[in-house]
Amino acid sequence: MKQHFAKLAFACSFLALSACGQQGSSAGKGAAAAEDTPEQQAFEFRDGLMHALVWKVGKLRGMASGDIPVDDAAAVKNARDVAAIAGMIADGFIPNSIVKGSAALPDIWMNFADFQQKATDLQTAAAALADAAQANGFAMAKSMVQPVGQSCGGCHRPYRKRQEQ
Repeated sequence: MKQHFAKLAFACSFLALSACGQQGSSAGKGAAAAEDTPEQQAFEFRDGLMHALVWKVGKLRGMASGDIPVDDAAAVKNARDVAAIAGMIADGFIPNSIVKGSAALPDIWMNFADFQQKATDLQTAAAALADAAQANGFAMAKSMVQPVGQSCGGCHRPYRKRQEQ
């Protein structure tokens, strides 16, 4: 577990350092200043988390549906990663961080305790999946992938704008 968090901390540090290097780009100072607000940074952080969740949950769903070969170790790792990411979601939702590109609804901040609980529910479902897959193999635990996905939807329905199709 410590090794997992060390890798996550390294990745976050690397991303932060990469972002710092972009401040001297050829973009105008006005554009850089507009993009370098705490609200924009919060959005970018949570957007990255959501992309990571899509990737990790997608791998779990793919194994559960038989679209990709089952790999017990990868399943446990992906589920643990989902749990770790879920524990960081609320950090990316600072007040007034509905910026360009954000699908967040104002209801998040009006019901923040519920929003945080939904993130905790995702974390709990993913940790339970990881524990079950580690103890009994992914084939025995694959029915627990659906509750992980339902936890995602349980938050998206009330707190995310519907995507235009």
